[in-house]
Amino acid sequence: MGVLNSEQLLDILMEQGLLSEEQRQFVILHKGKQRQKILKRYGGRRRGDQHKLERGFPDLVDIVVAMKMTPPGKKDIVLTEEMIMRAVGRSMKIPFKKLDPLELDMNVVTKTIPKSFAINHLILPVEVRDGVLEVVTYHPDNRTVLKDIERANQLKVRPYLSTRTDIKKILAEFFGFQRSISAAETQFGGAGEGSTVDIGNLEQYVRLSTTKELTSTDQHIKAAVNHLFSYALEQRASDIHVEPKRNVCLIRFRIDGVLHTIYKLPKAVHSAITSRIKSLARMDIAEKRRPQDGRIKIGRAGGREAELRVSTVPVSFGEKTVLRILDPDVIFQDLDGLGFSQRDRTVYDSFMKAPHGIVLVTGPTGSGKSTTLYSTLKQIASPETNIITVEDPVEMVHEDFNQISVQEQIDVTFSTILRNILRQDPDIIMIGEIRDLETATHAVQAALTGHLVFSTLHTNDAVATIVRLEDLGLEPFLIGSTMLGALAQRLVRRICPHCKEQYEIEAREVQKLGFPVAGDHTLQLYQGKGCKLCRGTGYSGRLGIFEIFPMSEKLKKLVAERATDSELRRVAVREGMTTLREDAWNKVLAGKTTVEEALRVTTSDFS
Repeated sequence: MGVLNSEQLLDILMEQGLLSEEQRQFVILHKGKQRQKILKRYGGRRRGDQHKLERGFPDLVDIVVAMKMTPPGKKDIVLTEEMIMRAVGRSMKIPFKKLDPLELDMNVVTKTIPKSFAINHLILPVEVRDGVLEVVTYHPDNRTVLKDIERANQLKVRPYLSTRTDIKKILAEFFGFQRSISAAETQFGGAGEGSTVDIGNLEQYVRLSTTKELTSTDQHIKAAVNHLFSYALEQRASDIHVEPKRNVCLIRFRIDGVLHTIYKLPKAVHSAITSRIKSLARMDIAEKRRPQDGRIKIGRAGGREAELRVSTVPVSFGEKTVLRILDPDVIFQDLDGLGFSQRDRTVYDSFMKAPHGIVLVTGPTGSGKSTTLYSTLKQIASPETNIITVEDPVEMVHEDFNQISVQEQIDVTFSTILRNILRQDPDIIMIGEIRDLETATHAVQAALTGHLVFSTLHTNDAVATIVRLEDLGLEPFLIGSTMLGALAQRLVRRICPHCKEQYEIEAREVQKLGFPVAGDHTLQLYQGKGCKLCRGTGYSGRLGIFEIFPMSEKLKKLVAERATDSELRRVAVREGMTTLREDAWNKVLAGKTTVEEALRVTTSDFS
């Protein structure tokens, strides 16, 4: 690896078709202070990033990116730092590594080389594998630095290239978080030196307490918890899990429905992190043996806000905390973006425009019911309508709705609220969940007196809502006369657009899996190959699959006659209802999701 100077970088970019001769000459002609002026004119240097001009290579990357240059003949593509570094890697036979924070081990990053050394040389240790330390660097000519690392760690070093932006960001985040955790652990006395008795630990493993106990108000714990919140939002996580184990505290994020282990922290800091979260959520810090619920509102960059719904419960080794992240951008969406087919959207629109009746949304926990209901209410909200919601708890506060929270401890239940809610002159009522006959009766009463009622129910599919309501004790004639229809839904993961690829499969194979495919031919389907942008999963984001069951006159008659679940389903399908399995298959054919995802979420749908 020789020293890479400015002109060599420009030659590499020209060889790989990323720069023209004219662009190369333009950059070469501008040196010294002229380059400073160009950088300032095109956006300037990043704050706190003052590189000397004679360093050549870093300065050239800056100037090419700042000038928003485009490769010859590709005016729709602007050169990025990553494109430049990939080109340098190809030329110098150094592989490029796209950094994914979720795949990095905090101990390897922060404890292999000193922080000042890592920052000065823009070098990031990422993994130790088979006696080889893999490091990511920004400078392709870091031979001396790599030798120093080899001598210090007694390990062979394998270098990769990455962007300065990614390396600096991860160094700042990881060293900042590690500093907070290490300082907190030291202040606490360390897991090996003793900690206070954890009455939530079912093993009753007791160590002698130290005289100095870490509190939830400690600055290091505050910094660590703030980092967890911002990191989870950045990674598009829907949930944060803080789990106590025998010797460690696990931090896991749920991203696109899948849990990822993010950090393994010293057990010594678990209690303080939990106490800090409970304090922010206005929960009882001293109570560690009973489950508790709370919520936290946090501010984000750009003035945006998000809410965290907090739940704690005692488990084997202490209190486990789960935080559900309720992002307004996710909860309140345009209905067109949720995944409705044209037929389903038309039917659902007829529900929303009805003057009165009951609409039920069904599906398991985490299937997107709240998003569908909130997005629906937001669409129909207007100055002329009074929308009242009764929830346990209120998931997302919105000023267009009048939201009432159930509080069982003071006998404010669904039933007690619904007894009085009609006196509040509502037009539209949303009930968080119909759990018993009394709540169902109040919902029917509201619908009979001219109100539009939305609620949720736990059933496997849309048609099963009828049977479920009958099981609760509602008379069939009341169900038939008040129900507008039901919607069942699930969430499937979207195929990653960055690594989406086509493949062929025989129709017979798909038929065996239970999908509605006729004939004997080859199908063209899609899947995600797996890339760094989707963390190798092949998926990025989620969308809904739906089964919408409108109550037609024929179905009302069948309900009154106490028809069976299967009879109702047969008629509904004959009248045009698309089942969950069929809707999932349509999204597979459209290249939005995969056969595996469709099977995963519709295994209980036998229609």
